[in-house]
Amino acid sequence: MRNIWTICRRELRSYFFSPIAYVFGLLFLGITCWYGSQLLRHEGQASMVEFFRLLPQVFIGFLPALTMRLWAEERKTGTLELLLTFPVSIPQIIAGKFFAAMVYLALLLILTLALPVTMAWHGKLDWYSVSVTYFASLLLAAAYVSVGMFWSSITRDQIIAFLLALVTLFALFKTGEFGQSLIGLLPEWLGGDRIALFVLALSPQRYFDSIARGVVDTGDLVFYLCFCAFFLHANALVLYGKRVKG
Repeated sequence: MRNIWTICRRELRSYFFSPIAYVFGLLFLGITCWYGSQLLRHEGQASMVEFFRLLPQVFIGFLPALTMRLWAEERKTGTLELLLTFPVSIPQIIAGKFFAAMVYLALLLILTLALPVTMAWHGKLDWYSVSVTYFASLLLAAAYVSVGMFWSSITRDQIIAFLLALVTLFALFKTGEFGQSLIGLLPEWLGGDRIALFVLALSPQRYFDSIARGVVDTGDLVFYLCFCAFFLHANALVLYGKRVKG
């Protein structure tokens, strides 16, 4: 745990000493809070539903920008090879970087709490629903961060890492709609609705929506755990390959 915490602190320092992190952070807060204030102004009711509908779409653009540098910058500056020679295991390095990104994002989400607090002054707010959906937002963000980290480990070019993650997350976001459109469309000899249900099961957004309805199901948690584990493991395989090549 000490090694993970050391890597995490190192990454957090790079976030808070980087002007880019502040720019992206301000953009994230600006977009989400402006949208929330417009909802309050035009709808005149205390509800965070539309805000949380927007948040996953903001994640699609914001999280690739957050994760693109995690490995690509290390490769470009040549510090990745040095990092891999340290007496720290690759899973510990990955965990440290992953937790640093999540801590940074969690701090931004905490700052958006000003929005529901303001809404609560204008009417009765369902704080249980808000709390559960913030939890769902963290789970969705963790899944997206793991995807971004994987692509960042593939290339030394941050722009390419950003674009690959962006396309992947957009495709995952649309997976639910695509799976829904397949229901009743495919013939039985092609798998019928089983194919549609399989495609639906791959959509992180589907599980976000499920939790946001106020029911935290074990299956939803297992999906996010397995999703993150898959991409973080793929990230580890890439790094093991680089360590072997020396």
